Amino acid sequence: MKHKDLQDLIGGVLLTAVGLFFALYSQRYGFGTAARMGPGYFPTVLGWVLAVLGVLVALPALFRKGPPVKVQLGNFLFVMAALLLFAFTLRSLGLVAATFIASFVASLADRDITWIGRVLVSAGVTILTVLVFSVGLSMVLPLWWWNA
Repeated sequence: MKHKDLQDLIGGVLLTAVGLFFALYSQRYGFGTAARMGPGYFPTVLGWVLAVLGVLVALPALFRKGPPVKVQLGNFLFVMAALLLFAFTLRSLGLVAATFIASFVASLADRDITWIGRVLVSAGVTILTVLVFSVGLSMVLPLWWWNA
């Protein structure tokens, strides 16, 4: 096989797999109707949408050439470390500090961004996270370590 567009092919297959998983797993919950949605409605619909989008990404990739896949293990490790840091520090440090630290560590995967840029991106992600989850969705999350 000459260099098919493996990056889009793999990405599309993974999107389809994740979408199918959520669409099928959410069948355990009541679906409801469009007028009166049950707890399974939203994940089912989004799962099927994600699965269809994955197919739309993967199919054209079968018929075009692309660059060879370049695995960047360091970037993967920075992102996984950021997720784990967030998970383990949310309760003890609060949403603001945990989000800032996780965003900063994830930004280390990008070698082109400056240190000031990392701080600004981390601050922006933190502000958006607080606005969406604490203000917009009214989720009960400790914002600071003294609230935890």
